[in-house]
Formats: sequence, structure tokens, C-alpha cells
Amino acid sequence: MTATQPAPTTTSETLMVAPGAKPPVLADGECEQILPLDVVAKATGRAVELDRAPAGGGYDAFAGAGGLSCMWWSDGVDVLHVAVFTADSLSEVDLATVDDWRANPACDWYCSVITEQDGFVVITTINPPQGAEFEGSLHDEAVRIAEQVAPVAIANVDADGGWVRDRTGWLDVDCSALGGALGPALSRTFVGEDWGVYIDPPLTAGLVADKAARMWVCRFVDASGQYIEAWGYAGAAWGFDPSSASGALPAPWVGGPTEEGVRNDGSVGQGWEMSDGVNVVRLTGVPAELGLGVGEVAAALAGSLTP
Repeated sequence: MTATQPAPTTTSETLMVAPGAKPPVLADGECEQILPLDVVAKATGRAVELDRAPAGGGYDAFAGAGGLSCMWWSDGVDVLHVAVFTADSLSEVDLATVDDWRANPACDWYCSVITEQDGFVVITTINPPQGAEFEGSLHDEAVRIAEQVAPVAIANVDADGGWVRDRTGWLDVDCSALGGALGPALSRTFVGEDWGVYIDPPLTAGLVADKAARMWVCRFVDASGQYIEAWGYAGAAWGFDPSSASGALPAPWVGGPTEEGVRNDGSVGQGWEMSDGVNVVRLTGVPAELGLGVGEVAAALAGSLTP
């Protein structure tokens, strides 16, 4: 269940980010530094305001990928979203096909353009207000705006000498295989399956960040139809609070119960969060009807994830 790869070669000026450590934040996390308001206003043709709340606690896939995510509003509509990443942080993401499931270039729900230049990737997404007038298609408008803002964002990003991510020990999970390993550990049969992550189509930048973090969601269903839901993030140990760890888990995993968890279908149950020092795994809403304690499930899952 664990995929490892050789550490990238670096120069003396390149920072090597440890497998479970948080990468540096581009532009010190300041959206105004990469795109001043007047640049955005000129590109969109609208008076705009920056509306980007600071990242909350826990793990954030954008931060895990070393990316900066910024959004601008106009008259209550999120008209422009710009995300900037280092190219290395997205080395595992196929940018050419990552968003193929979305109608593109029809752009019937938001419209994104990916720009790769000088070791950076900029994802520009537009969402014009209803009734907005412009020449050509929505895709043409997205391309026009990207051509204006992406080079400015790249020019203003300070990468602090550059960095690469060591992905040694990052989990690469197959839900079916993991379900097969989990069942015997809990003395019952589970069928593991990939579980839907998104209720609504995500912005392309969010999808890219999640893939860069090797985010996975598995559902393990028993013969009665009850199921366990687990979420995982590779390299996310920096977002795990070890002070909450309690209970016995197979080394190197540590973790403990969380507040009542809510699963994708809205049902609730017991929650658990754990880390092996590199990855983070969360159990969301282990139901009482399953007849298993959340600590018991967590220990079995940790053992199944450990080579």
C-alpha cells in the first residue's frame, strides 16, 4: 500500500522538503503580492475586491502542494480565481487530462486555463456574472484573462531559491486492495471501493491540489451494507496535531478519536485521525450499527496500511 520513490537530486540552492513537512508558501501567502487589484480590475473589466480567507487548521491541499490560492469578487460574484504552484509540486499530476470530465472548452460551469512557465503553473478560473458581455465564447474570455494575469503572477512570485518535495513514504492507496486487507483484521468481509469526493464539480485548481496531495477516499462496505469511510492525504503530517494522540495503533502510526464525523452521505458516527509521520488518514463517521469501535477500526486500518 506504500509507494516510495528516490529523493530528487538538488543543488545547494534548492531546499529539500521532508516527506511529511509543510512546503514554503509562495509569495508569503500574500495574494496582493502576486496580483495587485488594479491588474485584476483591468483584466476583468470590473471593480474587484480580494476575498480570500486564511487557511483553517488541519491539512490544506493547496498548502501541502506549496500553492497559493486567491479569489476576487465583484458585486457578490467570484469572478476570478488564480492558483499558483511550483511545477515540481505538480510533477505527479497530468495537467493535460486532469479536468477532462468537465465540458471544456464549452465551459458551462466556470472556465479554467492552465499556464506553465518558468517552473511555475498558474490556473486561472473565471466565473462572469450573469449577463456579462464580452466578445467570443466564455473559453475565449478565460484565455484572454489568463494571458494577462498569469505572466504577472509568475513574475511576482518569489520561490526563495526553489524547493523540491521528497515523496518517500507517501501512500498510494488502492481501495479494493485495502478493503481486502482490512476485512481479515476485523474478522469480517469488506468490499473496498473508491468513494466520490466532490458533491459539486470542484474548481480545476482544487482538483489539481488534491491530486498533488494524493488525496484518496475509500468506502469499505460489509455484508449488511454498513460501511466505513476513510480519507487520506500523502505528505500531510505537518497538519496533524500529535497532542491529540491516544490509544494503541501499530507503529509508526499515532492517533486518536475526533469529534463526531460526518460522511459523504450526511450520516454521522465516530471519527478518528492518525498519522505515520508522513501521511494523514481520517476515519469519518464509523457507525454504531457496524458493531466495531472506532479505535479497533483505526488500528486495523493502520496495520493494513503498514508494509
